Amino acid sequence: MALNKIGKIIWKYLFPSMNTEVRTALDRQSMRGICNVNLAACIFESLSIFIFLVMNNWRIDSNNIVVLYSVGFCAVFSFLVFLVSRKMMKNKELSHFSSLVFKIFFFVVYTLWAIHADMRHYVVGDQMLTFYIVQLLVTCFILLEPMISIVLVIAAYSTLYAVAYSVKNAAGIDVFNFVLLAILSAVGMCVQYHTRLYLAKKEERLEEVSRRDALTGLRNRLALEEDAITFCKSAVTAYMIDIDYFKQINDNYGHAMGDEILRKTADLFQELYPDALYYRYGGDEFLVLSKGDGSDNFLGEEYGFVNPNLNGPSYISLSIGIAKGEPQDYDEVFALISRADKALYDVKARSHSPEQGGYDRRRRR
Repeated sequence: MALNKIGKIIWKYLFPSMNTEVRTALDRQSMRGICNVNLAACIFESLSIFIFLVMNNWRIDSNNIVVLYSVGFCAVFSFLVFLVSRKMMKNKELSHFSSLVFKIFFFVVYTLWAIHADMRHYVVGDQMLTFYIVQLLVTCFILLEPMISIVLVIAAYSTLYAVAYSVKNAAGIDVFNFVLLAILSAVGMCVQYHTRLYLAKKEERLEEVSRRDALTGLRNRLALEEDAITFCKSAVTAYMIDIDYFKQINDNYGHAMGDEILRKTADLFQELYPDALYYRYGGDEFLVLSKGDGSDNFLGEEYGFVNPNLNGPSYISLSIGIAKGEPQDYDEVFALISRADKALYDVKARSHSPEQGGYDRRRRR
């Protein structure tokens, strides 16, 4: 049992679960990091070329052409990666697969370039620094799933060692330190990913809380402002719902009972309006937005339910205003909502008139 539990923990760490929104947020963060680091690399390498040429009186010979070619490749490649990552970062429909392929491509190309650049120093007995700098930048700025990070790091360090071994039998490379650096790189990438994942999930939870009504759990007006665009250019039915004589419930039974009635009313919407979005519009008013003509939903202007709490009113009645349309833009969505609110006003005026034995609370505002 203990081994099974440990195995599950390791599996969860290597293959963390998340929803699409969090995954997209991490991909955008990674693209932003790649974009910034490649812009900096392009500027740095371009300045390096300029300074190098100035110091050599703008002369290019066989001794420095290889260096210029290597640095020039890095500058050009960094600029292209900067352009592509910038475009991908701004894409509203960022594909996780495309982002993953791009990040792996970036890692592989930069790693191979770093190995090639370091081999020129290694054959003459100088230190290899470019490869380790690239691995450090990757650890700090690229977010890859832990298992993918581990595989790529192992492949990168193994390739460097294999090339060094083929050139000089890996002379001068301390195997213990080399393996330790590989482990630190892999661990660093995993820790970086999980840290960003934790922060992304925390931010998502905070955003979700800010978009929810604390009492009923329904979406609030802020969420409505953000969701409105999703109802554009499609058939939409809006239902504005009001609890009848809610003030009397609060006055006669207390606000705790009023809160309970609000929650029970909110719980009804999944049954009455399947596949819709529900909002607490204010006080005892609710808004339901459903795509389609509403033919599959409850269409009555009045509805009621029995209150199971014997300490409160036995029956709760609702008035419902209905409006249908095909809004083409943001403003038309709210115009449709206003029509539903006007329809609710008319329903209350009829059903709560003195002739019907009641009063219209909305007319007294």
